[in-house]
Amino acid sequence: MRNWYAQVFGFVMSSKMVFFPPSTSRVQGIPGAWEKCSWLIDQQDYFQLEFFQFWRPQSRPKPLAWRPCDIGYNMMGVAVRDLDQVLRNVAAFSGEHCISLAGEKGERRAYVRDPESNWIEIYERDPVDDLDGGKHSSRRPEIPAVVRSMRASVPDLQQARRTYVDALGFEVVDGYSLHTDEDEAHWGLAGAKAERLLVRASNFLLELVKYEQPATSYWPEGYSLSDQGIMNIALGYRDRSRYDRDFSQAVRHGMEPNGEVLDAGVFRVMYLNDKQGFSTEMLYARKALWSVSGFSPSVPYVEIEADINAPASRVWECLTDHAGLGRWSIFTGLVLRPGIENDNGTGCIRELSAPGMRILEEVTSWVEGAECSHYTYKLLSGAPFKQHQGDVFVWSEQGITRVRWVIRFESWIPFTGRIIAFVLGRVFRQALHKLKVQLES
Repeated sequence: MRNWYAQVFGFVMSSKMVFFPPSTSRVQGIPGAWEKCSWLIDQQDYFQLEFFQFWRPQSRPKPLAWRPCDIGYNMMGVAVRDLDQVLRNVAAFSGEHCISLAGEKGERRAYVRDPESNWIEIYERDPVDDLDGGKHSSRRPEIPAVVRSMRASVPDLQQARRTYVDALGFEVVDGYSLHTDEDEAHWGLAGAKAERLLVRASNFLLELVKYEQPATSYWPEGYSLSDQGIMNIALGYRDRSRYDRDFSQAVRHGMEPNGEVLDAGVFRVMYLNDKQGFSTEMLYARKALWSVSGFSPSVPYVEIEADINAPASRVWECLTDHAGLGRWSIFTGLVLRPGIENDNGTGCIRELSAPGMRILEEVTSWVEGAECSHYTYKLLSGAPFKQHQGDVFVWSEQGITRVRWVIRFESWIPFTGRIIAFVLGRVFRQALHKLKVQLES
């Protein structure tokens, strides 16, 4: 499952962890649970998709008769940079084409199911763009997707409002809706009638839906969070005092924790349940240990940023002059094949030479924008990498040009990834510094 989401959406692998009693019983409320947990991250700095595989108790499969109107969390929404590419990925990695596609170019939405039949709504336009005060919080713009929403079918909309607004602090979104009754046909519920409430926590939307028709089914008898499907959503905190304050507020408003808050050093965490049986996790993950708790890449990931006091157009011109790389880096550049629409753009193959090295790379995407310019390249040969992707971003911010250069890869030489990443970081950091000095002088 984790591999599928990484391949289809471009999410990046993060770490893994094994959880076992007594912490699983105390936090998740699953007696005697043994489970493997693994994570993916998206563009945001403090977000993760969490995947559990339960060894004990074994997960019960989702009922064949399950429908998106049945009670529970039922559909995740993901905003993507290139919808057409994502749909090609769905076909390539799951053998299924888009289930349904709606809207005009630039505003399209697609509806697909993952390999375990969980529904996903894919946004071509980020819904946060349509909200007042929407915050993108794009820490890693090179990742081409960001999770933006969750949908839940609830038995009582007013009780759900008390849970998510009064107890957990979500804000009601007025004057904007994610869906109407007509949209229900996209996930197999043509003719459905429902009442909806949209709430938000900063840049995340939660759509609460009370169906009038068709009739909804409740969780099956003996339902457990270890059963197959979407377990819950989580609220992440950056400050312990805020965490403790909001946790107390949730309990005062009727949320029932599975036990006392667990502080494991890496994080402070507890699952809470509302009166309708919905689970919500409250988490304070200490930033110094994000690499352990799944909020940092686990693959070698080189991030270099520089501020240059020169026009963005001039900085972009220098960074994309592949034949002129030798003026500011240790590599001598040569264009072996010009790009399709731009000599240095998509389809361009460049050769980078240094003593004892000959590297071939291909530009795979190219965007020159008014707000931000960006190109992506991949390694073809000449370095010990199984997979490699580089991204270069240039944008202007408060009169200064900002450059972000990111390289991620998998090394085919065991245990060398972090060493190679350290060396690459130094090489490209020095190169950008040299470019900065040249342009500012």
